[in-house]
Amino acid sequence: MKIKKQQIILFFSTFGSFLISVFLWDKIYLKYSDPGIVGIYSENNYNSLNDFIRYLIVIILPTLAYLITKFYTDKKFLEKIKFFFENSKELEITKNSKILIVIFSISIILFLLEFFSINFPYHNLDSYHEGQRISSAYKNLTDKSLWSGSFVTVGIFYETLSSTLIWRLIDHISIGSARYIELVYVLILKSLLIIFIYNLIPFLRLTNFYKSIFFVFNIIIINGLTDYNLNTVDLLSFREIPVIILAIFFLLSLKFSNNFIILFLISSVSVLSMLWGIDRGLICNLLILVILIYFLLLKDKKSFLSLFFLILINWLCLYFYLGGEFQFFLENTLSIYKNMNYIHGLIHPNLFSSDPDSSRATKTIVSILITLIISLIIIFQNNRNYNNQLKRSLFFLSLICVMSYVYALGRSDGPHIRHTFGYPLLTLSIFFSYYLCIFFEKKKNLMKFVSSLSLIFILLINNKIDVDNLINYQIRLKELLFKEDYFFLNEEEKNFVKEAKPLLKEYDCIQLFSNDAALYYLLRKKSCTKYYYVWSASPKKTQLDLIEQMSQTVIIIKGGKNNYWDISLEKKLFLVDKYINKNFSNKYKIYDWYIYKKG
Repeated sequence: MKIKKQQIILFFSTFGSFLISVFLWDKIYLKYSDPGIVGIYSENNYNSLNDFIRYLIVIILPTLAYLITKFYTDKKFLEKIKFFFENSKELEITKNSKILIVIFSISIILFLLEFFSINFPYHNLDSYHEGQRISSAYKNLTDKSLWSGSFVTVGIFYETLSSTLIWRLIDHISIGSARYIELVYVLILKSLLIIFIYNLIPFLRLTNFYKSIFFVFNIIIINGLTDYNLNTVDLLSFREIPVIILAIFFLLSLKFSNNFIILFLISSVSVLSMLWGIDRGLICNLLILVILIYFLLLKDKKSFLSLFFLILINWLCLYFYLGGEFQFFLENTLSIYKNMNYIHGLIHPNLFSSDPDSSRATKTIVSILITLIISLIIIFQNNRNYNNQLKRSLFFLSLICVMSYVYALGRSDGPHIRHTFGYPLLTLSIFFSYYLCIFFEKKKNLMKFVSSLSLIFILLINNKIDVDNLINYQIRLKELLFKEDYFFLNEEEKNFVKEAKPLLKEYDCIQLFSNDAALYYLLRKKSCTKYYYVWSASPKKTQLDLIEQMSQTVIIIKGGKNNYWDISLEKKLFLVDKYINKNFSNKYKIYDWYIYKKG
C-alpha cells in the first residue's frame, strides 16, 4: 500500500505541475527589444526567448516536481543517485549472439537492397531550399572559398561541400547528383540507427531470443522514421547523422571505459558536427558537455581530462587547417546563433489550443516529457532488468529528445516540429519493446507474437524492394547523375535561364535580390557578394555589409515567385532595397524576374 501511495503522489505532483506549466505558457511574455531585423517576430513585437523559456518550463517544472516528490517519499533517494554515478563494472561485457549478428547483417543487406531499388527523385527543383545548397557549392567550386565567400546559414558541409564532393567525384555538375548524395545520407542515417540499437542490446538483461525480438521490433520503427522521398517531411532528418554518431560513441564509452580511441572519436564530433551544421553542432557540443559532467560525477578524472584536452586539440587542428577562414567561420556562426531566430522565426503555437500545428507541437512536447520522466523512473528503480549502463543510455537518449526540440523553437511550423518527433518515438519504442520482452519472457508464451512480428518485418522491408530497379540500378543512376538540369525546371524557369544567359554573358558575377537562390547555379554565375542566400542578410549590420560588398556589382536580379516567401525581401532588407532603387535601374523583365543594371 505504501508503494501505491507513493506512486499516486508522484503521478499527481508531476501531472499537476505539467498542467500548471501549460497554464503558464502564454502568461510568459518577455518585453520585445528591437534587434533591427524585420521578420514575423518584429511584426508581432515578439521576443524570441519567449518560446525557449516556455518550453524549458514545460519540461523542467514537471521534472523538478517528480524529483522533489521522489526525494521526500523515497528514503533511499540519495543512495540511488549515488549508485547511479558509481564507477562500477556491474555489467559483464559480452559479445552479441550469433543470431543478433545475423539479424544485424540481414537488416543492413535489406536496407541496401531497398536503397538500390528506390525510384530516383525527378520532381521540379526547389529553387529556394535546393538553390541554397547548389549555388553555394557552385561558388566553392569556382573560387574554393568557404565562409569568406559565402555567408553560411546551416553548415559548410551540408550547404556547400556536400554537393561539391560528389561533383568532383563524378567530374560533372548536376542537380541530379546533388540529390543523389542526400539519398546516400538517408541510407547512412538508417544504418547508424541500427548500429545504435545493436550497441544498446548488450545492456539488456534478456535471453538472446528476446534480445532478437527487441532488435527486430525497433528495426521496424527505424524503417518508418525516414524514407527516400525527398519531397516528404520525415520524422527524423538525415541532418541528425552527427547526433546519432555521438550517441553510438557514448554507448561504446559505457561498454569500454577509459578507452582513448572512443574518447578521441567523441572529441572529433565536437568539431565535425559544427562543420556539418551549426544547429546539430550546437546540440552535439551540449551533449558532449553532458558527457564531461558525467565523467566528473563519476569521479573519472582520467576520462574527463582526456576528453577535455582532445576537444581542445581538435579545435586547434581546425584553427590551423582553416587558416584565415577560421575567423570567418566564427563570425558567421556567432551571427547565425544571435540573429537567426529573428530572421526566420515563427511564433510557437500554444499547447492544447486551436493554433496551427498546436496538436503536433503538443504531441511532440508531451512525448519528450514522457521519455524524460520514464528515464528518471528507471533510474530510481531497484530492478535487475535495468543496470546502470542501460539507465545511463536511456537518460542520455531522453536528453537528446529534450535538446533536439530546439530546432522547432527557431521556426515553429509543421515540418520543423515533425522533424523532432523521431527521437521521442524511437525512445518510447525502446522503453515499450523492452518492457514487452521482459513481460513475455516471464510468461514464456511468445511464439505467436514472434511469428507475427517477423512476418510484419519481412513484409515491411520487402514491399520496398523492386527487383527491376535493382537490376537496372547502374543505368538509372547514370541517368540521374547526368540528367540535364533543364529537366528539373518548370517552363518559366527554363525560359528565363535561356533568355537571361545571353544577356549576362559578359558579367563575371551577379547579385540576387530574390529567394530563388538556384539562379546562380542555373546561370553559372557566382555571387558578387558572399550573401548568395540574401534572405538571411536581414540584420541592419549585415545589410550594410552587403551594400558595401555590392559596390562593384553591375547586375542584380529581383523578383520570382518565391520573393514573398515569409516576408517580402523589399520589406525584410529595406536598406538594400533602398540602395538598389537609388543606384540601379530596371532593364529587362522576364516572367516574374527583373534584371537591374547599375546606372
